[in-house]
Amino acid sequence: MKDPGLQYMTNLFMDRVEVLKAYERSEDFYHLEKDLLEAVAQGDRARAKDRLNRIVLMVKDIAGDRWVKDVSNYYIIFAALTARFLMVPKFPPEWAVATNITAMRIVDRKSGTMDITETTNDLVEFFIHVLEGRDKPELPHPIVNDIIHFIDASIEDPITVDQLAKRAGISTSHLSRIFREHAGLTLIDYINMRKIEESQFFLRNTDLKIAEVSDRFSFCNQSYFTRTFKKYTNVTPKQFRERKDIDYFTSFVPGSGEETGT
Repeated sequence: MKDPGLQYMTNLFMDRVEVLKAYERSEDFYHLEKDLLEAVAQGDRARAKDRLNRIVLMVKDIAGDRWVKDVSNYYIIFAALTARFLMVPKFPPEWAVATNITAMRIVDRKSGTMDITETTNDLVEFFIHVLEGRDKPELPHPIVNDIIHFIDASIEDPITVDQLAKRAGISTSHLSRIFREHAGLTLIDYINMRKIEESQFFLRNTDLKIAEVSDRFSFCNQSYFTRTFKKYTNVTPKQFRERKDIDYFTSFVPGSGEETGT
């Protein structure tokens, strides 16, 4: 029977060896991590995925047999770094915290199989998708701008043109006209486009059924949700969920000259 004290000292020694191995590669690790955060901030998906994969493979190599736990922990560290250094200046703190928790849940859901490429892709896509979404279009018309901000803040709720017109204090026809004139698309198109854009996260990163995602975003039924989803993404919700190679759809407001995200 092994001496528990001796086994404890052996484990400590092995941890020290692993730490020293990590230290020898710390300069490469630091530069990769710095470049990773810059790539995410710039929305450079390919570079961010490459850097995160390289870091994770380095962690896996150092960790040995317990690599799944250590890799999972690093993904959580990556989420925390992204939330702290990229999201907090741009987001309310509570939003950054909520997003960080969501990222941890993504990692937890994948820890059973731990496909490194898939987990890396999903986390990078998630954070870039969220970060891009905070840059809301700014249009010169104050009513149109207010309506866009209201839609974005209420995206999971039922939203009607009549409701928006009452908010603006003008007729539905007048609101529809000025919105199309300044935004470059119809109100209904903008509402549906944003709902579809936001729904992608729940399809890709949660276990909610497609009908439940449809209900969450207040579509009248799953069939209409599917038709609308395909209109803007060219794929069905089921295809988007199952095929990880399909990129997130990002909405576009022609009148702003800039893309928006979730």
